Amino acid sequence: MADRPATRRAAEPWGAGPAGGDELDQLVHLSNLIGRETGLVQPGGGNTSIKVPHRVGDRVDTALLVKGSGTDLRTIGRRGFARLSLDALGRLGTADRMSDQEMMRFMASCMLDQDAPTPSVETPLHSLLPHRVIAHTHDVATMSLTNVPDGTAERLVAELFEGEIVYVPYARPGFPLAASVRELVARLPATAIGLALAHHGLVVWGDDAPACYAHLQRAVGRIEQYLETCRKGRRILGAVRTPVPGPDDRQRAAEAVLPAVRGALSGDDRVILHFDDAEDVLATLGTERVPDLVRRGVATPEHILRAGRQPLWLDLDLSAPPERLAEAARTGVAREREAYQAYHDRHARGGEQPLADWAKVVLVPGLGMITAFKDKRSAVTANLCYRAVLETIAHAEAVDRFEFLPDADVFEFEHWPLERRKVEEAIAHERRTLLLPRRIAIVIGGGSGIGRAAARRFAEAGAHVVVADLDAGAAEVAAAEIESTLAGRAVGVGVDVRDDASVAALVRRTVREYGGLDCLFYTAGLPPRFAAVTDIRREDLQRQLEVHYLGAVMAMGAAATVMRRQGLGGAIVASVSKAALAPGREAVAYGGSKAALLQALRVAAVELGADGIRVNAINADQIETPLFRRFVEERAASRGVSVEAQLEAYRQRNLMGVSLIPAETVADLAVLLASDRFRYTTGDILTVDGGLPEAFPR
Repeated sequence: MADRPATRRAAEPWGAGPAGGDELDQLVHLSNLIGRETGLVQPGGGNTSIKVPHRVGDRVDTALLVKGSGTDLRTIGRRGFARLSLDALGRLGTADRMSDQEMMRFMASCMLDQDAPTPSVETPLHSLLPHRVIAHTHDVATMSLTNVPDGTAERLVAELFEGEIVYVPYARPGFPLAASVRELVARLPATAIGLALAHHGLVVWGDDAPACYAHLQRAVGRIEQYLETCRKGRRILGAVRTPVPGPDDRQRAAEAVLPAVRGALSGDDRVILHFDDAEDVLATLGTERVPDLVRRGVATPEHILRAGRQPLWLDLDLSAPPERLAEAARTGVAREREAYQAYHDRHARGGEQPLADWAKVVLVPGLGMITAFKDKRSAVTANLCYRAVLETIAHAEAVDRFEFLPDADVFEFEHWPLERRKVEEAIAHERRTLLLPRRIAIVIGGGSGIGRAAARRFAEAGAHVVVADLDAGAAEVAAAEIESTLAGRAVGVGVDVRDDASVAALVRRTVREYGGLDCLFYTAGLPPRFAAVTDIRREDLQRQLEVHYLGAVMAMGAAATVMRRQGLGGAIVASVSKAALAPGREAVAYGGSKAALLQALRVAAVELGADGIRVNAINADQIETPLFRRFVEERAASRGVSVEAQLEAYRQRNLMGVSLIPAETVADLAVLLASDRFRYTTGDILTVDGGLPEAFPR
């Protein structure tokens, strides 16, 4: 990136391939090799296929196995390929026109396995090319060569490949591109091994998967050598216009800018951010020509879906005080939104509505690249896609002049019903099934007990979760458990709530990881120190206050600061326990600290209500956690009874006659209180204890 020379990719060799595998295993191996290299395809992009014999009764047909919609070449396995009858697909070779809906219905009728994934929109291209194994990449090299004026691109492809690779002018993906290629098939030279698609990457083929991969490496390598020659010794992007602040200054600026950007980009549906301040990104954003170049668009239609039509550019004074910097970021996003609305008004002809997800990449010189999407994994994908775009821009400028599609074509693709329907259906599904879609939550005390159950429940409800605990190892294990089924949705962090710097670092990590904060659930706790008022020591009182009261107040303050910068409201929930309401013998330290926490929550509710930040408490007792088990053991020992007898005493004292209550019940209540189901509730306390009259909160 920036003005460093183009470098030859360290291409992954084919190797031995899958031992004893069949042709489909070879295709899987080819797909995974391509998918692992972001210089060839970005996550979710690219396509591969193979044509194999398929017996139908006494007749042998040919089946097309092609990457299914929604799969990823990095991870695709045998079941990731749609299976269609090539004979049935023959109509694509004669049809003059076919709408997207007709094409998808037609391809569905050609499927040989209804349990396989839906065919992708690139299936017609793979069916019409008569070659056995086909790979379609969005590689930086080919994109660099074809995102220049058409005449230049066609000439360069002809000169570099002498008929081995044939240039294809731009056509929208799907049936239009397939129809365009169909017209070329009969005229392809016998020596041809692929097609260079204007603004849409490279298609190569071979008799088998290893041959196809060899052709891909040869074609991409030849373009890369040419690009390196073009860039050698040149400052393509111009001189440095924005110096890069030091890491500490960037971190302070990011704490202000990220929540402000997240709030400004979030509407009815919030976004999750990914932040990239790597040296190569900062160097590129700091050059003088980049602000103009990035306004020209991206590199492929695929990138419009993954990274938007063009990035937002925010020139900010990163040395400004945090609140002024946050306001400047909000103003910059608002200005970009006005420009987007003007673009939309110029091109909307069929009643199209402005896109809610109109912005996916935000570039801040001196700070870095921010990408925004429905979840962390998609935001990372947007980052990888736009990194490929920045590489493409620099290479294309070395070749001639970087150019993408005209705005009218971009607008058409942005509003392509086939893709918009997928987005809208996904949003509708989130709203129907999740309580906390696209929320960001911190669970303090998340390494065990109630906190661990809550971290899992928050993630299952749609939130991205930072699991925090004094035991960093336990927090990481709890996060890993979530990640095993909900990848990209949790991180584990160590925190000591007795240390203000540690609490600040936790919130800072959350903002840097996901872009902001919507929910704080505080359930950090210490076992009670049982002692009468006449015997209690100051250090016992202080230890309980540090964790149950002082640490909670500092965490609430740090969380509320981020929530205010976002301007999206928020929810703070804390577990206060029966001890906050019902006095018990020898519980002055524990009960006093919990009562102080309850009062702090009520004060916070008063102060933060105008910001839409709700603050509520949970009164939980007899919850099956390691901490309560220890509490029971200590109580039993102090009274000279068995643990079983102590548990029976607890069971008998509550109205419902319940013994230990599962931690998940408190976790469920925490999620509900953080959700819009309780959007008009603040300053309240809800109870989970089986019914203890002395602790009724009234």
